[in-house]
Amino acid sequence: MKLLGLFFLLFNLFVFSFSRKLLTKSGGLHDDGAVLLKLKSSFSDPNGLLSSWVSDSSSNHCSWYGVTCNSDLKVVSLILRGCDVGEGGSGSTSRGLHFPDLSSCSSRRLGGEISPVVGGLSEIRVLSLSFNHLRGEIPKEIWGLKKLEVLDLKGNSFIGGVRVLDPLKISKLVGFSSFSSNVVLRKLMSYEGEDDIGPSPADDDSSGKSGLYPIEIASIVSASVIVFVLLVLVLFFLYTKKWKRNSQIQVDEIKEIKVFVDIDTPLTYEIIVRATGFFSNSYCIGHGGFGSTYKAEVSPTNVFAVKRLSVGRFQGDQQFHAEISALEMVKHPNLVMLIGYHASETEMFLIYNYLSGGNLEDFIKERTKPAMEWKVLHKIALDVARALAYLHEQCSPKVLHRDIKPSNILLDDKFNAYLSDFGLSKLLGTSQSHVTTGVAGTFGYVAPEYAMTCRVSEKADVYSYGIVVLELISDKRALDPSFSAHENGFNIVSWAHMMLSQGKAKEVFTKGLWETGPADDLVQVLHLALKCTVDSLSIRPTMKQAVKLLKRIQPNRL
Repeated sequence: MKLLGLFFLLFNLFVFSFSRKLLTKSGGLHDDGAVLLKLKSSFSDPNGLLSSWVSDSSSNHCSWYGVTCNSDLKVVSLILRGCDVGEGGSGSTSRGLHFPDLSSCSSRRLGGEISPVVGGLSEIRVLSLSFNHLRGEIPKEIWGLKKLEVLDLKGNSFIGGVRVLDPLKISKLVGFSSFSSNVVLRKLMSYEGEDDIGPSPADDDSSGKSGLYPIEIASIVSASVIVFVLLVLVLFFLYTKKWKRNSQIQVDEIKEIKVFVDIDTPLTYEIIVRATGFFSNSYCIGHGGFGSTYKAEVSPTNVFAVKRLSVGRFQGDQQFHAEISALEMVKHPNLVMLIGYHASETEMFLIYNYLSGGNLEDFIKERTKPAMEWKVLHKIALDVARALAYLHEQCSPKVLHRDIKPSNILLDDKFNAYLSDFGLSKLLGTSQSHVTTGVAGTFGYVAPEYAMTCRVSEKADVYSYGIVVLELISDKRALDPSFSAHENGFNIVSWAHMMLSQGKAKEVFTKGLWETGPADDLVQVLHLALKCTVDSLSIRPTMKQAVKLLKRIQPNRL
């Protein structure tokens, strides 16, 4: 205990000394609040739009106008849009581009320039400063923001405008329905001219200021070494003290598997790991956002799909056990069955029933004869709709999938469809929506309002379902390479609308499907898919409504 007390004493002295030096040299902490205040000083704000941005001990920068933070008080979204009066008044949008509602927008706009200090917002994902009176050059520091996903600078007077990137690259990275070339850019890690970006905001702030003196550097290094050595000693002491007491318990926990379904063979950690070839690539049958999936043939009659999760995705074992316990109660004929799971500090995996028909993505690519039969395609669309309707309306709390795409829809040998990866995102309570600190999902399938605001609801799943149905009935992908000849952001939704407007509805459907019909039913499904992908959430149908429509036009059963 004396050793531990000495460690904390020296650590506190080190932190105090080092903090004083930084404060003395820089004049303040370089947190996101300070960056925002510097950014404010570069703007002209005649109407007091940023009046809440004040340096006050009682003011939290996360509560300032236009600012959204994550749980670490780091800025993840900054939206200071003026009025789009040049495009039809407040709240108007370019065709296919989705922005938040601007019904309360007035004629207030910011002026001035964008300060290079914006590069200090290291966690920012969405930056929207469109329809203001900003001028000058766009700071190159913006392209150094590694986590920036959406950049909206339309409607300003920048020198040279907004850099125009390759249209195909933008459409693949952003995944919105349609937008003009200079509106929204996804930050590219291989941004051309990267070598010319120049100094970071921190480098600019330090110009003309002297660095630490050698004696100060030596003091900091010495203190760091002392802290490190003491920390190693403390950790070693605690580890050796607890190792004997917990070693047997830890071994037992590592090999434990929790099974939910009665099967005719015992499942142990060693059996599952050995059946996957110790998670060998030769046994891998798929990759997803939560991890890789492996085939595990325990016996001729017991074949499983084992999804190996990335350790660290969950905050700890308690969170993992709590979410899996909730999933045990989520059961539906069109959901992949959860057999059991294993969770320890070094390994986490889920055990599902194995489906021999592969996934819908491969089914669409191959386009064999069954993939062109209306009864088969209708059945798949209806099965997925039923699964989503169950998750949205019959589960308590409701379950939002957030990553609906063909590779997450599995098939058996009779073309029954099963939704996988459900429930591995955050479970919601009774609220209608939830604000997250990051966007889950895949570009091309993510709902535009979710990508822009990180606000997700069941209507985001409805949007993704509409994209899947369009891929199912056509020969196009969500972000098909053939769309590169059109404007930036042109995707399968834009293409389907174009075909309808030109009276070419039958050209939407995969070869041979229109001729075998019935054409009226095909058109109804096409309209359902497009209605699922409209901008307005209130117009999008619920999955229960989608199920009702599909059942009404159900062909003769297989």
